[in-house]
Amino acid sequence: MGGPNHDYREDSMRNTLGMGPATYAKLLEKLADNGGGSKSPPSRRFSRIPLHDPFVRVSVENESGHKHDMVLACRNLSRGGVGLLHSSFMYPQTVATVHLTQYDGKVVGIRGCVVRVEHRGGVVHEIGIKFDQEINPRDFLSNDITEAIPSIENIEPESLKGEVVFATSNEQTIASLREALLDTSLNFKIVPDLEALQLELTKDLGMALIDLELGESSGPEIIKQCRVRGVTCPMALMGSADDELARSMIRVCGADALVRTPIVPGDLLRTLGEFLLSSWDLDKLDKARSRVDRSTLVSLCQELNKLGVVMDQQVRVNDRVALFGTCQKVRGLALLVGMHGVAGMAERLGEAAAEAGDEEGLEEMIEQVRLGCAAAGRAAA
Repeated sequence: MGGPNHDYREDSMRNTLGMGPATYAKLLEKLADNGGGSKSPPSRRFSRIPLHDPFVRVSVENESGHKHDMVLACRNLSRGGVGLLHSSFMYPQTVATVHLTQYDGKVVGIRGCVVRVEHRGGVVHEIGIKFDQEINPRDFLSNDITEAIPSIENIEPESLKGEVVFATSNEQTIASLREALLDTSLNFKIVPDLEALQLELTKDLGMALIDLELGESSGPEIIKQCRVRGVTCPMALMGSADDELARSMIRVCGADALVRTPIVPGDLLRTLGEFLLSSWDLDKLDKARSRVDRSTLVSLCQELNKLGVVMDQQVRVNDRVALFGTCQKVRGLALLVGMHGVAGMAERLGEAAAEAGDEEGLEEMIEQVRLGCAAAGRAAA
């Protein structure tokens, strides 16, 4: 959701409906229960993405060009326009500038005109404003890709063109991909492992989609390593992401999207269209990838701290097999939170644990990795 426009957010502030945040939230629930809002027709180009901001400044222009400011409640946002809730009727074709707050805190004015007015009950009217120029909704929304909605609503499969690689060895996913992509114009390839993927990533790709678990490799770790090496093309993960740790890893790895499995053909095509049918500014993409919520980083650092404790227990009972597995987890998490030194030490420790090596050298590496995990825990405190 977009950040606050502080000029319009005093504690006593109200929109034209006379509502603050709590009352507005209840109104949205009521509208949802009543089915308020148009159902998505097949002809709709852009998704209406929820943006529940109760205080959005709107400058309405009259025929002489004079502007009158008011505060409306935002319901949703799309590439092509915005849905607002207002206390009265507004004439179609009315020119208005909607002031929205970007993720970096900057407020920008977007000009458009009223194209839709629908009565929702009582004094509530939903006003649809079509922008003069398309926007990128991600500029105004959080970058949690585990909950993101593609901004394109309907895709003509044949409109999808370009070079795309899918990395997965899951037979069900492979079958679903082939069926979903049958009518597209994509030049796509499905590879089964990390080695084959790395070869494809040296080519000029339009997009890469990678399984959350690719053999013995972690999808988020693969993407993080790719970003460190300078791979800039859009990359998505494929998987279920059922637990919070997996979702946190997805949020910080540098991925641009998540395609849930089992594959839903329409969702896959919309995600592909999000990146293949739009002109993406690489600088903006990189900034979007770097927008990570502090609580997500804290949760991963806490998990690293726990793994350090687990590692200590495994060393005490000389369980090298379990120690190797823990080192793999530490390496992946440390890489994701930017602790590259700890990641490298964990990798070397895992290799040493898998072999009968120098016990004294092993103990020294174990101590270094444990200290790194403990440092992560202190950073999260």
